[in-house]
Amino acid sequence: MARQDLNGRTAIVTGGGSGLGRATALALAAAGVRVALAARTKSALEAVADDIRAAGGTALVIPTDVGDEDQIANLVSHTHQEWGRIDILVTSAGGASFGPLVESSTADWDSMMNTNLRATYLCAKHTLKVMLAQQSGHILNILSLASQTALPGSAAYTASKFGALGLTKVMAAEVRSQGIKVTAVIPGAVNTPLWDKSGGDLDRTKMLTPGDVADAMLDVIAQPPGIYTDEISLMPPLGIL
Repeated sequence: MARQDLNGRTAIVTGGGSGLGRATALALAAAGVRVALAARTKSALEAVADDIRAAGGTALVIPTDVGDEDQIANLVSHTHQEWGRIDILVTSAGGASFGPLVESSTADWDSMMNTNLRATYLCAKHTLKVMLAQQSGHILNILSLASQTALPGSAAYTASKFGALGLTKVMAAEVRSQGIKVTAVIPGAVNTPLWDKSGGDLDRTKMLTPGDVADAMLDVIAQPPGIYTDEISLMPPLGIL
């Protein structure tokens, strides 16, 4: 089976202003995909959109707080109205903080559940309405090694990612027969701005790069229509988890 030509497809990328979201948006645009960029900071989105347009691509900036269901509904409807379809959703927005459970704050717990789990649910719920009507589409939820492995000092982060993996598996089982693909993207540590605020002294040169993960996702998205990849795991060679 021939690989899919992505030129002219449309995508929503949450967390599109930096890190994995930015790298994914750039990779999709380079493949000819029209990209709707979503994040809270408009200036960051505009900078990514400028890079896409400068390279000849098409980008739509839609500032969105993924914790707000009304804003997510607007993101989906705006994108659909602009381009008439939504072929790809990449949920890249996320957050993390680390430390012993007994020293953690309830506010951090709530924030991570909201951003890492609830937002994934909301983005998928609203986008699937469009994809089911089309009988086609591909959702990629960017998770973490913490969705499969208990990492000490990361109770809220790990719990939110375990939940997001379970959600992703249910989604895949529900919509596979209707022509929609759902993939859990599970990378080891990636050198993104997330680490700027999370503490620790990990050697970030040994991490995956955002481009590594974006390229892997592009390969999965371009697979022939009859191939359904429910999960991909990415590890840095001889690096850190």
